[in-house]
Amino acid sequence: MAIIYEGDPRADIEVYLSRGSTHSILGQARRLLRALSRYPIDTVRYLWIGAARMFDTTSFSERPDYLYKLETVRNWSSVPCGSSYSALNDFSKDHFGDIEAYRYKAHPWLRAILNSLDVQGKRVLEIGYGAGSDHAVLAQRGGEMHGIDLTPRSLEVTKAHLAVHGCTSKLVVGDAELLPYEVNYFDFVYSFGVIHHSPNTEQIVQEIHRVLKPGGKAFVTVYHKHSIFFWWSVFVLGFVVRGGWRRRTLRQQLSLIEHPNNNENMVIRLYTASQFKQLFKSFSQCTTYVRHLSPCDIDLVDLLYRDRVRQTPALAFLQRFLGWYVVAEVTK
Repeated sequence: MAIIYEGDPRADIEVYLSRGSTHSILGQARRLLRALSRYPIDTVRYLWIGAARMFDTTSFSERPDYLYKLETVRNWSSVPCGSSYSALNDFSKDHFGDIEAYRYKAHPWLRAILNSLDVQGKRVLEIGYGAGSDHAVLAQRGGEMHGIDLTPRSLEVTKAHLAVHGCTSKLVVGDAELLPYEVNYFDFVYSFGVIHHSPNTEQIVQEIHRVLKPGGKAFVTVYHKHSIFFWWSVFVLGFVVRGGWRRRTLRQQLSLIEHPNNNENMVIRLYTASQFKQLFKSFSQCTTYVRHLSPCDIDLVDLLYRDRVRQTPALAFLQRFLGWYVVAEVTK
């Protein structure tokens, strides 16, 4: 019911009511539409900001940094990253042979790159050596190897792995956000799928720049946001269709991709190629590209393949656009 308050200059109640009650649903709808029509750009901008926050995969600030790092150590203390692909668990030659066979069957493009890297006689640092497969390859290619990993268990596994190949390395347990090395110390820095687990990925990139010699090179990879694995397997199937959104955030859903797939509190950052390239703006040269797509990355579709690991020619082509890793090859 419309009320004319004392002193209202619109004394004629018929005229007042003809303009619509301020409390009618229709009147409110009209005012909302008028407001949206006046500020369409702002409306779209606010909707975009909301969507961007929902799909943000680079910001992790809900917990203190040290708790995120403890989750990383806890997750890979039971099964060091990359060591779960063998029925054996005895640190034997066959054990590590199984691990290497699976890794380079699933990542043929990576083995080709490792075989092409010029590390002979050069001082090489690997950030995040995990089970030591790539570390052993670089050592066999003549690199003077050093390595740092956050998880003590990885140190034990990688030492045993190197021993099988008769190789040595100066391995330490530590935090890559504060590398324990002098300025301009290394000729080459290698890190495969590691620094996206840090709460401060940008700080690690700065540390890589600090410890590299002028003209030194680095090969670094992180997870790719615009990948089939993320949008189809993680988001559409895992988060939406299978109801992950009812129980956890999208970032928690991402955490479950890491073996043994039961930790919702790890840092899993995804980058676009342009975002990742921006991190290396202090380097003199930076080339980025996208790689890695196997049948097992495409949930449900992988059932159509006899071999869920081996990459087909079609997937080798698609990996350049929709692969799981963004690679940066940089020069200081």
